[in-house]
Amino acid sequence: MGMEVRLSLSLPRDRSTVPLTRRVLDAALAVFSVTKECRDDIGLAIGEACANAVQHAGTDYEVTVTIHEDRCIIDVVDEGTGLEEIAEVPDAPPDAEAGRGLKIIHALADIVELRRRQPRGMALRIVKLLTRTTPAYS
Repeated sequence: MGMEVRLSLSLPRDRSTVPLTRRVLDAALAVFSVTKECRDDIGLAIGEACANAVQHAGTDYEVTVTIHEDRCIIDVVDEGTGLEEIAEVPDAPPDAEAGRGLKIIHALADIVELRRRQPRGMALRIVKLLTRTTPAYS
């Protein structure tokens, strides 16, 4: 029987929320015996996603993390122009902050989905398969 844990964070559009979110998620994944390397990858990916949301979100943004036995699903949702710029410039120049952020996320994650929300805003879903130091829920 699998266990699923979901964390939902509603965050103000403030830079200090980026390390906060990383720390909360890292602590949760550590409880699930996820390896340090895997947690670091997830931390970097979520850091990029949150930094982008802070930069472009209209007001607040939300991060929902669902931890399953074998994977972690991170949803970052904002109501601003958000990640639209990224969606429109797949080959962003290397100095384009937003485009680079998405490239980093793609490199770290197993699945990345980006969709436009109506009437405005973007939803970014990051899926990372988990590696554990011990068998899940032994």
